[in-house]
Amino acid sequence: MSDDTTPKDTRHSLHPLKKIEIIVRGEKEPFVKDLLDDSTVSGYTIHHNVTGRGEHGFHEGRLLFNDRDGLVMFFAVGQQEAIQTIVDGLTPFFEKSSGVMFVSDTHVVRLDKFLQEE
Repeated sequence: MSDDTTPKDTRHSLHPLKKIEIIVRGEKEPFVKDLLDDSTVSGYTIHHNVTGRGEHGFHEGRLLFNDRDGLVMFFAVGQQEAIQTIVDGLTPFFEKSSGVMFVSDTHVVRLDKFLQEE
């Protein structure tokens, strides 16, 4: 028996974009937020209390009294030009401050959610 509410074609189009992931100390969060807000990405996600180990040793995610010392991670997806603008803004920042950024290829299904409205 066929259910008329089940889509017959479950194949979805994938649209190529770029993803940037940025990890900084909490005290630098306003700088990164301003940079992302001024860019043409349609939005971003922030994860607070990131835990990990890197060049400067282990970083604890949960700090009871001071969230400015913890690590913050940002995710944004956008077109090549938008991500390049963010990279260009962060490169001088990382020459003076600790942190890291990663840029990778990604694909999205709902392209309209990642395009800046004019």
